[in-house]
Amino acid sequence: MRKLVIASLLTGTMAAGLSGCVLAPQTIALNESVSVPGGMPAIQRDALVRVVDERGQGADVLGHRGGRAPENSPLLSDKPLTDVLTARMQDSLKTLGFGAASPVDPVRVQLTVEEFSYQCNEGAIVNECGMKMRFMVTVMDNEKTFTKPYSASATRSLAASPAMEYNQKWVNEVLDNVWERMFSDGELRQALNIR
Repeated sequence: MRKLVIASLLTGTMAAGLSGCVLAPQTIALNESVSVPGGMPAIQRDALVRVVDERGQGADVLGHRGGRAPENSPLLSDKPLTDVLTARMQDSLKTLGFGAASPVDPVRVQLTVEEFSYQCNEGAIVNECGMKMRFMVTVMDNEKTFTKPYSASATRSLAASPAMEYNQKWVNEVLDNVWERMFSDGELRQALNIR
């Protein structure tokens, strides 16, 4: 009888453990500044920045953590994504020498967020997460317009659902990677008239 009770308790405990639970929402901080290759605009001038989020979801939603009810387990940014990316773009352009008072019309830079998606697998055990980012950069300088997409994707296999610190570090690494490639791109630098 005692063995039967112990076996029943073990079975119940294992079933509860394997059934998984709903993961709590996580909030992470995205870096608002990043190192970009330096340079100077050929003409001293300002830059106007606009960020448009076309994802059609909450301003602070970055994706979901997976698990049994992913819709209840979002990964969130502590600030609206457009605010973070606006600050990041302004900081990057300042590093390139934009921002000086000038009689010349400012260059206009628009960053369109087409995808910014963090997703982990659904189910009792979360063991794989993926990240996809796709931005469209448009530079408008008088009559000239330059448009180019920049993207990144990454997938990681995990032993368990990642902690907040892990997610924050990883999401920022992927974002920094896209940003570095963006501002190292000769075509974009030419459109910005960077020497």
